[in-house]
Amino acid sequence: MQIGITLLTALYVALGAGSLPATPAPPPGPSAHPCAQRVFAGSRMPLQLPRGATVALLGPGRIAGADLSVPAQLPAAGETLIVATRGGSASARSVTLLPAPALNGTLATVDADCGITLYTRKSLTPLGTFVTADSPADAIYDRGKLLWAAAAGTSATRYDPAAGLTALRHAPDTAALLADPAAHVVAQASRDLPPSGDGALTLYGDDPSAAPHRLSVGETPEGLALSGDTAGSILVTATNAGTLMEVDARTARVTRTLHVGPRPFGVAVDAARGLAFVALNAITAMRPSPAGGVVAVDIHRWHTRAVRHAAGLALGVAVDPARRRVFVTEELGTVLVLDEELHTVHPALHPCELPWLPSIDFANQRLFVPCPRENRVAVYDLRTLRETARMTTTAYPLRVVLP
Repeated sequence: MQIGITLLTALYVALGAGSLPATPAPPPGPSAHPCAQRVFAGSRMPLQLPRGATVALLGPGRIAGADLSVPAQLPAAGETLIVATRGGSASARSVTLLPAPALNGTLATVDADCGITLYTRKSLTPLGTFVTADSPADAIYDRGKLLWAAAAGTSATRYDPAAGLTALRHAPDTAALLADPAAHVVAQASRDLPPSGDGALTLYGDDPSAAPHRLSVGETPEGLALSGDTAGSILVTATNAGTLMEVDARTARVTRTLHVGPRPFGVAVDAARGLAFVALNAITAMRPSPAGGVVAVDIHRWHTRAVRHAAGLALGVAVDPARRRVFVTEELGTVLVLDEELHTVHPALHPCELPWLPSIDFANQRLFVPCPRENRVAVYDLRTLRETARMTTTAYPLRVVLP
């Protein structure tokens, strides 16, 4: 926030910068990451400073390179004032710093241009954000902890309410994360890696000293789901290979591969009926292709059961088994509502210009559809499919994550 001229003068004196000129130059602009309003302990918040500007803090935290490093432990909520100065002008922004939160009764959004934001699961009240210096690709709740990994590089973070934040070294270039409680592993899909050019699935067990298992799963893996067919069985889509793979997480081996169509992306499972639904994000000459759509796969017999072709650039899938509904987000702005035979059972939803990966909270009967370009999430009543709320998020939400 911009602060008044009297306070700025006092700040300049306190910082040894002297008095403000009679006609001050325009302020140097925003002094902190635009997403940061309520920031959790342990965050690392990139500062956005004009060239030649200097920065000082009044309150907890320290400047680490071009970032604000928030203390790992905070006894109570407090304010930090970030003051940027350049050429006789200044601007300042106040940031609320929060102690590390409990995870009970929360859900999270993965906001690619900011970090991981927590909300109360029932009321959807925003609590605060773990701001990251890297762009998070995905997050998961894993047995009372929260884990997230960056889209580029090997950085990952685990948050345990009892132990705080722990930096982890993961495989590079994360596309998706999945917790498999039956096999006691976390699965990480990584996009194409040298020298093979294939993507990989890396499996991490409970023992942090044990080496993870990594196996090739084809070009550009993007979607992960538990198959529900056998304990520890994971499905992986490989977008540029056109395949759906099944991986045994206990043995770290690919057990089956099925060609499902061009550019398979999101995947979701109806375990009760033994079906997997795969979004086909097919394009031709940078335009939507009629080969795109959604495929229903019989997991037990391992063959394609039904195909629905559409030109909407299908992206993500979520399944409501109780009502036999399949929700497919399309990049052109719609959410298809289908049955297990891929027939339309409800008029398409229109949440926003670019709906991303959908998710369902069965406990509270809600369907979440992220809208990255609008920095919000559309919330629908799962029973009536009426939009009941709009969650304002930080920058570029990709997914709502539930325990």
